[in-house]
Amino acid sequence: MPTPIEALTECVGRHLADPTALAAALATCQSLVPPPVMAMVHEVLDTTNISYRDAILIQLAYREQATDLTVRHAGARSVAAKLGTFFESAHIRHVRDAYQNIGKNSSNLVRGNDKAFDGFLVWASSGTSAPGALHALFEYCCAYVAVTARPVDAFPLLDKGKLTFANVTALLNDLFDVGSQGAYEQFSIAALLHALVDQSDIDGMRVETKNLNASDKSSSAAGDIQIFMKGIGLIEAYEVTANNWSTKLEGVINTMKAFDLPRANIIAQVGTNQQLLDAIMQLQALPQDVSVLDLRAFSASLVATLRKNGRGLALQRLYDLLDTYQADTSKTNRYVAMLKSSGLTSA
Repeated sequence: MPTPIEALTECVGRHLADPTALAAALATCQSLVPPPVMAMVHEVLDTTNISYRDAILIQLAYREQATDLTVRHAGARSVAAKLGTFFESAHIRHVRDAYQNIGKNSSNLVRGNDKAFDGFLVWASSGTSAPGALHALFEYCCAYVAVTARPVDAFPLLDKGKLTFANVTALLNDLFDVGSQGAYEQFSIAALLHALVDQSDIDGMRVETKNLNASDKSSSAAGDIQIFMKGIGLIEAYEVTANNWSTKLEGVINTMKAFDLPRANIIAQVGTNQQLLDAIMQLQALPQDVSVLDLRAFSASLVATLRKNGRGLALQRLYDLLDTYQADTSKTNRYVAMLKSSGLTSA
């Protein structure tokens, strides 16, 4: 008998390979499961709190080992963590551990917080289901989740020997020439800074960024990119824009006051040397310490500072950020295509 995680990854993986099988799985369920129960299942599968969705999958995976599905079984949290990792690799919305949010401190899962979730688990544990119904539901739920996978191309294998300053900088400049609503700009700089921190091996320092369309206020962030130091907190904030740098100036000054920052940085395509000089003159009139950095020059200086291994890490990190922090798969896939056409990947 396969373990619960083996059953989950096998079933979801099979439906990832054949999304058309969803219709047959639904038809089987409808012949075995009462309509009110199917309504509860769909409500949980479609909930925005995907911890409940994942928990139903895991509970059903234990159907042959336990009759009471209203409780979290031994080893289920390990299964939840592994399932989250699997969903991440399959580009399916996921949480790291479903039970972290709904079953952390008690094995009892029926708590009155989600009526559909509770009702389904009670029904599934009642012993009144038709033979084969729970198996059909497991198959259907796995198929339902599988079709939500985002069609993202895999990150290609890099040829580390080709990751020269010139080649990587040329790729980034080509990305900046593509309209991406600021995605390539923000996530490229975040990825380069992440690689620089990794290369510097500074204990306790980390780089964070946020969802592409999330405002700083809604995400409680001081900028599009933040650098934190363990024991100190926020030490650097960057605002990255595809628009004119001056459109960010007022907001950056307000953020400096709100977060008590001694300085802040705006990264944009500043333009000519004269435009950069004009920007510096405008900043000289301010009491605040605000830097304006040209996107292409700043990214090039980061690439120059990184060794080839660090450049490879930055390119991988850029892919991860595009895949995780913005929803348009075409941006991620375009990046993969440009990586391949740039000659930086292995044949």
